[in-house]
Amino acid sequence: MKNLDELPGAVKRAVKTGLDAVGLLAPLSSVRVRYRQRVARRGTLRLYRLFIRPGDLCFDVGANVGDLSDIMLSLGARVVAIEPQAESISTLQARFHGIPDFMLVPKGLAAGVGTVEFLVSDWSDCSSMSRDFVAAVLQSGRLKLQECKWGEVRQVPTATLDDLIAEYGLPAFVKIDVEGFEDEVLKGCSHRLRALSFEFTPERLQPALACVELLEKLGPVEFNYTYRWQKRLRFPAWVSGPELKQTLTTTRSRVALAPTGDVYARFMA
Repeated sequence: MKNLDELPGAVKRAVKTGLDAVGLLAPLSSVRVRYRQRVARRGTLRLYRLFIRPGDLCFDVGANVGDLSDIMLSLGARVVAIEPQAESISTLQARFHGIPDFMLVPKGLAAGVGTVEFLVSDWSDCSSMSRDFVAAVLQSGRLKLQECKWGEVRQVPTATLDDLIAEYGLPAFVKIDVEGFEDEVLKGCSHRLRALSFEFTPERLQPALACVELLEKLGPVEFNYTYRWQKRLRFPAWVSGPELKQTLTTTRSRVALAPTGDVYARFMA
């Protein structure tokens, strides 16, 4: 049988209705989710091995519940996790309690030190410090994201990447996934990093394109990218900033609901 996602819409709905009628939809969906999680973890491990070596210092910016922090730790890295959401902070404290190579910074990152408005979603990985991002998601038509609701606004403290570098040292790899606030995070960095990643979304590409320009100002840098569920670099060879921006912009204009993903950047010696 085909993967359920590959079936035509009407057929998929009929299959789901039939499975639900005999009590199989929920258990099969649970198995499918766990399988996807295992596949995603294996793919991320392979990908992160390109950037992380044992003993490296890594920053996980927008750590959420710590899945990528856990992968970094499994590769032998020391991890500084940055997360402003109180519910996720509690999860991270419990999950990594007693692990000496894990350090938690209960703040957001921004262009400067202070406080920032934080829009809290009932899906923790959709909470954001960008109202523009939330507005773009609500207008996107992407079915999964349409289920998100932002019912609370909080004020959260912020630091900068430069602050963390001054305190912990220069990281070998920085992952930035902050739902449309990525460029504001990089505005607080004046250092060339060995490698980093930042999320892009087709609903609002501007932050990712701005990140490329901010990194280019710091020095010679090259780029690659992945799609969310395909944990492999899509360019066979790393490319320049203009080439990456053209690819992302063209993909968005060609595909009505282009996939989200992550841009990877590395500075050249």
